[in-house]
Amino acid sequence: MTFKLVNIWNPKGGQGKSMIAINLAAAAVEMGLRPLVICQDPQGTSSMIYKAGRLPFEVISAIPKDKPDANLVLIDHQASDWELPQGRLLLMPVKPARTQYKTYVDAKAIAEKSGKEIITVVTDAQHHRTEERETAKRLVEKGALEIPASGVFSRADAQLITIFDKEMNKAYKIKDRRNDFLKILGAILTDALEGNEGDKYGA
Repeated sequence: MTFKLVNIWNPKGGQGKSMIAINLAAAAVEMGLRPLVICQDPQGTSSMIYKAGRLPFEVISAIPKDKPDANLVLIDHQASDWELPQGRLLLMPVKPARTQYKTYVDAKAIAEKSGKEIITVVTDAQHHRTEERETAKRLVEKGALEIPASGVFSRADAQLITIFDKEMNKAYKIKDRRNDFLKILGAILTDALEGNEGDKYGA
């Protein structure tokens, strides 16, 4: 089985890697795909939420030796990991605060020099702060996607579920936030259709 391999990577911690991994996997389930999340931090958020038993997909802690029974594999990289991931496609979340943005810029430059395809996702931008608002705006103008700050994420996190869980159906602006992830998934799948579908396992 061929599958799409997506590395969710930014060496800076707290950028939303795990939040994106589990909610993007949930979006994939909604689209009829079979996702698998690989959480490279065994004590990480993705693994912790999976252990609660309410996710409609599997989260494992290490890359399996054999090809998985999945058509979308999301690797949730741990913080402080400056080793450039294998695989062609990187999804790089970034909070636009100055100190956090700088790490993203440095890591992205390394990835671009290696010919990686990069999807940037702006997370938790505080638009009432001029600097963050302008940074987020510039990134979006350059093609980045954005997941706006929202209480639905902390609410889902508190219940150890994703925002696609039926328990979240009545949450404020839940359709908008779900659509944000479906849009990101669409960008990943469009990339796959541009001649790169079925990344070699571990390549």
